[in-house]
Amino acid sequence: MRVLIVEDEPLLAMALEDILAQLGHEIAGSAATVSQALSMLDAEQIDCALLDYSLSEDTTSLPIAQRLISAGKPFYFLTGYTHLEEEIPLNSRLLTKPISPAQLKGALSEMMPLHC
Repeated sequence: MRVLIVEDEPLLAMALEDILAQLGHEIAGSAATVSQALSMLDAEQIDCALLDYSLSEDTTSLPIAQRLISAGKPFYFLTGYTHLEEEIPLNSRLLTKPISPAQLKGALSEMMPLHC
């Protein structure tokens, strides 16, 4: 699957890229901001996305999630803050950081049937 990563911490983005590659998935792109991610959604073919919920400068990835929902593309929110579970929209998938390769593999497996 072609996966879009939205993560504002470069080291975490690289770690996600490495794990995804080891699991046999293709990185469609990696973005650190909402505007970068929205541009990638316009330019790239993606199958699913991993979205850091809280991005820099007090922004969230909700606009990206809304675009993905409109396009029928599955995604997971990623967060290191357990209290954010109340802010995450209902029916959204959530992974709490740090994320293990096994958790990521499971999340991608869940998204795969939605894509196919």
